[in-house]
Amino acid sequence: MVFAASISMKKQVSTSMIAKEAGIAVSTTGFILSGKARKMKISEKTEQRVLAIAKDLGYVPNALAKNLRRNRSGIIGLLYNHLKHHWADESLKGVRSVLGDTEYSPFLSTHEFDVNLLEKEVELMLQHRFDAIISVPFKEGKKTYQRIIDNGTPLIFLNDTLEGMSDVDMVAWNAREASKTAMNHLISLGRKEIGFVGWDDGRRMIRARVEAYRNCLKREGIDLREDWMRLFPLEADISNHVVEMFSKKRRPDALFCGLDIYGIQVIGALEGMGLKVPEDVAVVGMGNQPGSEFPSISLSTVNSPNESIGAKAASLAIELIEQKQSCTGSRHLLHGDDLVIRRSTSI
Repeated sequence: MVFAASISMKKQVSTSMIAKEAGIAVSTTGFILSGKARKMKISEKTEQRVLAIAKDLGYVPNALAKNLRRNRSGIIGLLYNHLKHHWADESLKGVRSVLGDTEYSPFLSTHEFDVNLLEKEVELMLQHRFDAIISVPFKEGKKTYQRIIDNGTPLIFLNDTLEGMSDVDMVAWNAREASKTAMNHLISLGRKEIGFVGWDDGRRMIRARVEAYRNCLKREGIDLREDWMRLFPLEADISNHVVEMFSKKRRPDALFCGLDIYGIQVIGALEGMGLKVPEDVAVVGMGNQPGSEFPSISLSTVNSPNESIGAKAASLAIELIEQKQSCTGSRHLLHGDDLVIRRSTSI
C-alpha cells in the first residue's frame, strides 16, 4: 500500500484579511500597509494596531505589485566576472554599506568569462526591471552592455572600462598611481634590474600597470628588457616561466607583480630555486590579497580600496536612477596607494 503525503499550503495573508481582523476598511488598511498613514491622516494608534496584526498574521507585502505601480524593482544588479580572490567580497561590502538604509538591495551574479552566460544574466535583470546594473567589464560583452544602455537602465563599470564605451560611468582603483608606488619602492631599494609579471588583459586599468612600469624605468634611465616583462592569463601557473627567467646568467634583481596572485607564485618559485627573497630578488605585488600576509609568503604590496570602490559605485547607481539617466560618462579613480612593506622587500 502506498501512502501519499499531502502538504497543505497556507493561504497568503491579504489586505482584506487584516482589515477584517482590525475591524476597519480595506482601503484604510491598504494606506497603512503602503506607508501612507500620515498622508491620509490616519491615527498613529490605528496604524500601530494594524501593523501589529499584519505581523502576527505573517503578512508579506506584494513587492511585485508595488514595484509595478512605481515602475521600479528596488534591486541593483551586480555582474562580476568571478568571485575568486578577495576584491569581490570587499567591493560587495562597500555596496551594502550604501544600500543598507535605502530602498534598494543588491543581486549578485557571475558569468565566469562566458559571453552567453553574461547575455542570459543581463536579460534576466532587464526582464525583472532591475533599477541599475554595476558590472565588472568583460571585453567580449560590449554588445550586451549596449543592450543595457539602449534599454535605458543605468550601467556602471566597476574597476575598469572598455574601449569604445566611454559614455558608461566608471569607478575604479587608480592602478597607475598605485603601480608607481610599487615601482618607486623597488627603485628606492637601489634595484636597477626590474622585471614585470602581469595579467594578459587589454583593459585600461590593467594596461596602466604595464605603462607605469615602463615609465618608471624610463624616468630613472633604467633599460627596459622585453624578456623580463611577462604577461599571463589570470589563473596561469607561472612557476616554470619564473624559473626560466631566473636561470639565465643575467637576471632581474627585483620583480613588480601586477597582481598579488602572481607575486605569491613568484616567491615560491624563486625560493624553490634556492634564491633568497629579498636578498637576491625583491618582490612587490598589487592588491594586498589574502595569503600575501602569510609568514611563508610575506609579500610587500599596495592596498586596493575595494570597499570604497563598491560604495562609490552604489552611490553613483542611485544618483543615475534618481536622475533617470542610463549613463553620464563620469570617471571616478579612487586612490589606494598605501604601501604594505613585508619581508619580500625588507632586508
